[in-house]
Amino acid sequence: MNSAYSLAVASRAEVMSEGLWLRSRSWDLTFISLSAVIVAVPILTFIFANQATPYINSMLLALGIKYVWDADASRNLVNGTIALFIGGPHMYATYTRTAFDKNFSREHKLLLAFSVLVPIAVIYMVVKHFQFLIIFFFWASIHILHQAAFIVECYNKRAARSLSWSSRMIDYGLLFSALYPIATYKFIHEDFYIGANKIFFPDFLKTDYIFYLITAVFAASAILFTWKTIHEIRAGVAHYPKIILISLTSLVAFFIPAFPNLDVAFQGFNAWHSFQYLGLTYYINRLRHQRGEIGTKFIDKMSEDGRTWYYYLFNVGLTAAAVSIIALLIYFSPALGLSFDQCYYIVVLSFLLMHYLHDHLLFTKPGEILV
Repeated sequence: MNSAYSLAVASRAEVMSEGLWLRSRSWDLTFISLSAVIVAVPILTFIFANQATPYINSMLLALGIKYVWDADASRNLVNGTIALFIGGPHMYATYTRTAFDKNFSREHKLLLAFSVLVPIAVIYMVVKHFQFLIIFFFWASIHILHQAAFIVECYNKRAARSLSWSSRMIDYGLLFSALYPIATYKFIHEDFYIGANKIFFPDFLKTDYIFYLITAVFAASAILFTWKTIHEIRAGVAHYPKIILISLTSLVAFFIPAFPNLDVAFQGFNAWHSFQYLGLTYYINRLRHQRGEIGTKFIDKMSEDGRTWYYYLFNVGLTAAAVSIIALLIYFSPALGLSFDQCYYIVVLSFLLMHYLHDHLLFTKPGEILV
């Protein structure tokens, strides 16, 4: 009995060794798992700005500024801050591995050509069928969960043992079902708004049976994942870095749609996702630099050890350029007949969905993160 217990403890210690982490224990917990605390930042910022509305308006009045601060202003503050400092940079970081890399451009000309169609589709949908943005937001949710699945697969590559198909499906089942029970309920009961915009949901799907089905899938996935995790811990083969990530991701994903202001709530999820992505992309570029795989000189130079800030500020600069385009559209919006939200989404979704498209390919290459 004692020897069995000792073996289990030894196995657990071995599992928690550096070998199962993507880079190291401290790096993974900082950039991948425990960075989940970032989710709270946009939400708390919005709540604080809303609570401070009377004081902000008093200050604006004292300064002679004729502007009324309200909940919409607080929402735009959150969106703008996250977009400039983390959401935007993560989006443009993709292109350091794709469009800006000569090697990638030579190998994937068709993908890059198809990418040009994305802004055309976005402009048409935003101008003509803004209520159909459900397509883009569904894609966004899939993208975030696809990244989580990619990281899980990277962890699987670190494991010494091979995983069964059923084990993988249980992990992915929980990841891809957690976001949708509460979100579906809000769609069915016409309570799904992004800002002031009600997002379209087909009438034939507005039945509680859809909600029951999706909730049942999530509940079954959670039960199976819990059972599998307990079994792995008892067998001494639990992959703790992966378990931490899946547990935190599914927990955050499940509760995010419960927040009244969905725009702000999803910015919280997006902030965590973006922080993970920035860390992962820089680390992968470092490895690609060491292997001599980067075909563009300035990207290769930026990927050298100790040049993290160059990488980050380069992507912030691209974000600032996009903000300038948004500002230009807002300036001409009366002539163009566009709302503030339309000006914002035309630019953001154009680059964002190209980023999604490229990532669907990049996320099939977990081996790139292995040293």
